[in-house]
Amino acid sequence: MRRRLVSAIALLASGSLAGAALPAFAAPTAVRDEAAAAVAESEHPRPALARGLIVKVNESRRAALARAAQTSLPRDVRVVGTAAMPGGLSRVDLAEPVDPDDLAPAIDELEARPDVEWVLPDRLRFRQSAPPVWPNDPGFLDQGNLWDERDEIDGVRTVGGFTTKAPVLWRATRGSASVVVAVLDTGITAHPDLKGQTVPGYDFVDGDCTWVGDTCHYDGRFVNAGDGDGWDGDPSDPGDWMDATIAAGCGWNPDEIAGADSSWHGTHVAGTVAAKADNGIGVAGVAPGVRIQPVRVLGHCGGWDSDIAIAMLWAGGVDLRHLGLPPNRTPAQVVNLSLGAEADSEQEAELYCSEFYDWVADELHARGTTVVAAAGNASFGELAPVSRSVPGGCDGVVTVTATTESGHRAWYSTVGPGADLSAPGGDLQLGAQRGIASTINLGATSPGAAGYGVDQGTSMATPAVSAAAALLYSLGLTSPESVKQALKDAVQPYSTVAKGSPVPQVATIDCNSTAAAYCGTGVLDLSRISAPLSPPRVTGRRLPGAVLTARTSGLTGPSASTRVTWWRGGRRVGTGTTYRVGAADLGRTLTVRHEISSGPFAGVGQRASVAIPKAGTRTRIAVPRKVKRSKRARITVTVSAAGLRPTGSIRVFDGSRRLTTKKLAVHHRGRLRFRLPRLTRKGRHTIRVVYAGDAGFRGSSAKKVVRVR
Repeated sequence: MRRRLVSAIALLASGSLAGAALPAFAAPTAVRDEAAAAVAESEHPRPALARGLIVKVNESRRAALARAAQTSLPRDVRVVGTAAMPGGLSRVDLAEPVDPDDLAPAIDELEARPDVEWVLPDRLRFRQSAPPVWPNDPGFLDQGNLWDERDEIDGVRTVGGFTTKAPVLWRATRGSASVVVAVLDTGITAHPDLKGQTVPGYDFVDGDCTWVGDTCHYDGRFVNAGDGDGWDGDPSDPGDWMDATIAAGCGWNPDEIAGADSSWHGTHVAGTVAAKADNGIGVAGVAPGVRIQPVRVLGHCGGWDSDIAIAMLWAGGVDLRHLGLPPNRTPAQVVNLSLGAEADSEQEAELYCSEFYDWVADELHARGTTVVAAAGNASFGELAPVSRSVPGGCDGVVTVTATTESGHRAWYSTVGPGADLSAPGGDLQLGAQRGIASTINLGATSPGAAGYGVDQGTSMATPAVSAAAALLYSLGLTSPESVKQALKDAVQPYSTVAKGSPVPQVATIDCNSTAAAYCGTGVLDLSRISAPLSPPRVTGRRLPGAVLTARTSGLTGPSASTRVTWWRGGRRVGTGTTYRVGAADLGRTLTVRHEISSGPFAGVGQRASVAIPKAGTRTRIAVPRKVKRSKRARITVTVSAAGLRPTGSIRVFDGSRRLTTKKLAVHHRGRLRFRLPRLTRKGRHTIRVVYAGDAGFRGSSAKKVVRVR
């Protein structure tokens, strides 16, 4: 079994099941303009409420309107006042909001008056289908995993459908360029929507062999790698097409393996994570501000467990120079595994996890890296359990199942206890446009032109969750445990509408049924995350004794308790919106954090840096104008800084020759008295004093001419 742990092929069971070319995207200009004019007030459907009435009148006095309305309102509904509005309108205000239906008698009463033209309830309005941030990528509205503008799916009112709703969180961050998501996959191809979105990666598809019986003979053909060599620094995807020759080279019976064009799977996954937004072409990623690290681990035949594990460690920044690998200068905070295979039994899967992949994940967790893995696509005639998926069912990963745009389990998705959450994975059984749109290559076998396409699978759902994790890292979370819990909490419930499957003989399951968390905690919904909309804005003089004030913004999601803290380096030095600058802050950079203080998103926040300048100093010297060669001259050095006691070193020079160095401490109160060494040369001497301040003080100098007799 030990040998199998490091040699079994990890088939792309959780990768693409099917694909379809995506028509050229047409920019929905009219729709976009209309939506941009009415940005959503809320991300969640709320009960219909009215706070009063809006009345169009001719000549009536507002007091008369209030009296007339009060006579027809329910007994417990009270008019508290009226107000004039522009355009000749008047408003009748109630003590508290009520159901608009309760106002119908009052509306009838007022409209019966000859001086009233019309009456409407003063209601709350929510634009439920428009994202708060609208990029100009023409394929944006075709991305069923990012934003869906329909208000109703399968009879259920929605806010952007069962999508990630990433644009809601984009108001706080689209992701930091310092956050890296390693995509362990087939590699990557050149694409304009991914240009500038990557950091250097690596190719871990090893040299392969020809099988003779049970023996593997390396012959230098590199059938699986397809690029003529093994491990190297080029993670480009040469294509993973399949034909009879390659199938035989992989050790399979060619008659049992179907031929296929290259999948460009890694390019599709990378686009879901971080395709550029607002570049006027194609699509947008869930976290378009973060960076992708392409790590090639899958070739024509798949990828070996050992290579995948080493690639995971390298991606997380583990030093593997003893294996001949260069250091990873940009280690990833998130590792995406849109790959896997079903074990023959749960016992076998447990062994793979507990003895192998969980250990690798633990190594990454210790470095602050989260691992996100596809649950698998093994549910066909019956539901396949997550517990048999490797590495998707391992404890050390965030396990992602797939849902359709209507919030139901995708027919292919592996599910079961151990699943963490779901994300849109597409369902091409419902139509060619019902998959997940992302970046691809249009070449049949080798790379050709860049393009766009749709695909389905838990492979498509997983990068959405990886991108969400990257957004959480961008907002200040640092531990994989807190990231995983926040992801599991940032969900909306699965659809409550019973839905059968359009695919014959495919098992169905209600993910909201008594099988708690069978599909996961819910469907990823980034509008559920509460995060400050922007970094704190700091005002005030940056001088010792001055008070700095941090002005904060609102939140992206539901209201939550927040806190403001001040930090110098890794030490918290203050709490609250104000901070008094002290001597220890001079020459340092303060960080002010506005973050959620409790609940599932505690620690999510924004931060701003405040550079405190060094204090200016003035150096003066007192020394006799005339000195005998036989005497040692007395000298007094005074270093002053407004309201402070400077510290540092004082060097004394005779011209360019250093005479002595003294330490200026706090107890000296800025003044040192001492004797100079004898000056033996007759004539003029320029005595120069140079004060080199400690971290909080700027240096200064002074000089005087002394005549030696």
